[in-house]
Amino acid sequence: MALLIGMVFFVYAIVGMIVFASVEQSEFRAINRHNNFQNFGNSLLLLFRCATGENWQQIMADCDLSPPEQCQSHPDDGGKSTCGTAFAVPYFISFIILCTFLVLNLFIAVIMDNFEYLTKDESELGPHHLSRFVDVS
Repeated sequence: MALLIGMVFFVYAIVGMIVFASVEQSEFRAINRHNNFQNFGNSLLLLFRCATGENWQQIMADCDLSPPEQCQSHPDDGGKSTCGTAFAVPYFISFIILCTFLVLNLFIAVIMDNFEYLTKDESELGPHHLSRFVDVS
């Protein structure tokens, strides 16, 4: 399960680097010099921050097409637009839903494994005693 979560983070980090690397950074926004898609490490940290639920809506809004005053649709240096893209909304919402689903399943798997461990001994009361209880009563 952890490998699956790692793979999801890896794929979303690569896609985020391709799509959102040119988003304008500002110290007054969620996309700044510490939180951005400029390199793979920053992408992973930003996605981890989003997966924990810390202000991911603001990060999505900063990567969306709603440009701030500093945004340039066609920069003078010939680079890509610094305004973001409409792909931000499906990207972040699908990432949050997928991460929440996987982490929830991870917790359920741990609980079920512990429940199985606690009920495997025949001397303890568990689901295997249900048929005997129904027969006696």
